[in-house]
Amino acid sequence: MLEIRVFGASDSVGKSCVMISDKDRRIVLDAGIQLHPRKTGLFSTPPEGIDDYISSVDSVLLSHAHIDHSAYIPALYRAGYNGSVHMTIPTKDIIKILWKDHLKIEGPHHYSFSHLHNALDKISVHHYSKKFKIANGITAEFYDASHILGSAAILLDWDGTRIFYSGDFNDAKTPYHDPMTYPDPDEPIDVLLTETTNANRKMDNRKIITSNLTKSLLKCYSRGGKAIIPSFALGRSQEIQSYLVSDFDSFLRKYPLYVDGMILDMNNIYQKYMNEKWISPRLLIELKEKGLFSPFEHEWVKTIDDVQVSGKRGRKREKLGCQDKASIILTTSGMLEGGPVYDYLRYCGSDPSNGLFVVGYQVEGTTGSDIVSGKKNLSLDNGFGRINDVTLSLEVKRFAFSGHSSLDGLTQLVRYTSPSKIYTIHGEPEAQENYAREIRKIGYEADILITNDMLPEFP
Repeated sequence: MLEIRVFGASDSVGKSCVMISDKDRRIVLDAGIQLHPRKTGLFSTPPEGIDDYISSVDSVLLSHAHIDHSAYIPALYRAGYNGSVHMTIPTKDIIKILWKDHLKIEGPHHYSFSHLHNALDKISVHHYSKKFKIANGITAEFYDASHILGSAAILLDWDGTRIFYSGDFNDAKTPYHDPMTYPDPDEPIDVLLTETTNANRKMDNRKIITSNLTKSLLKCYSRGGKAIIPSFALGRSQEIQSYLVSDFDSFLRKYPLYVDGMILDMNNIYQKYMNEKWISPRLLIELKEKGLFSPFEHEWVKTIDDVQVSGKRGRKREKLGCQDKASIILTTSGMLEGGPVYDYLRYCGSDPSNGLFVVGYQVEGTTGSDIVSGKKNLSLDNGFGRINDVTLSLEVKRFAFSGHSSLDGLTQLVRYTSPSKIYTIHGEPEAQENYAREIRKIGYEADILITNDMLPEFP
């Protein structure tokens, strides 16, 4: 008998952590944290209860690098874990940066530098579609989840019982990825653990979203304004740069793009893996036709360090924000919870010719959510004890990009894998309930893991 325990993301998005076990073996899938808006005074919360089991776990597998799936892994070593953490090759490079950055920001709330380095030393990396052993009688295999660089859905073969964990996946083409890949449909899945993030949201076509973004950027340029695009450093920022390079002839030649923040570190990692093992051949062909190796090499894609002024980055941001020349500024953070974007709002926020174009999901209660909802008067804490009061007059627009699957893609996953049992996670209750209704139409039933103790039985 197999037991599934969910310690996070059972009925919400955040702090993903699932344990699958029998009487002899335990495997953990993901261990993330949940970030909270700064105004709550609580920076993050961990998956609840995993520490009680982790010392007896055989292996930990990580689907992808995002903080809500990965950032509690170093804390597992503080709690007594001493085994391996399995992930794809690019994921290892990404988490080295994300984990260290998170520790720098939050401090040793969950783990220390020694736990972090212990975790890094225990990483085992893998390619897609290559089976590997994780415990006696248990193998695993990663499939391209098309969510971010190196993201994976995970197939477990547990003494012949096949368990498929979707992680975060995308059924749409993006600049860097083709849609998610699936296990062999001739070998049905016994248990499907699937995310349901977008199960109750209508997802617009990517071409429509990017076309609308392009139109808004051109209008901003026609006003002589600066377009500020706050973005997640990992994934979304690289997509936006690729879209803008693809549309180069439309406006980028006269409307330079400046890139700031941790985005630059992630660009370097994407550039390292710019090959067919990790990136869609579509993009590689398009870049080759333009004489480029990556979108970040384009002559009109600049960094904040290209701004001509001596001194620290703060002075360069002030020069860029206050100069008359129109430009696009792509910077962190994606939910406007700190980061360089606060400097740009200080220098550009009061000018109605400028624009703030939000390209990521905004959690309720974040500064980004407040701004998108119409809040104009802000007190921006730079994280170092200085608060700046800002009144926004610039244009604000949101563009509904998503790295998660549409409802159609979620049901397609069921059609491809033909699972005997389906459990929903990583979605708000309304989303999970809507997903259950939709797959019932095609002859399947789904159980919502709203507790941390489910006991499916298999022959």
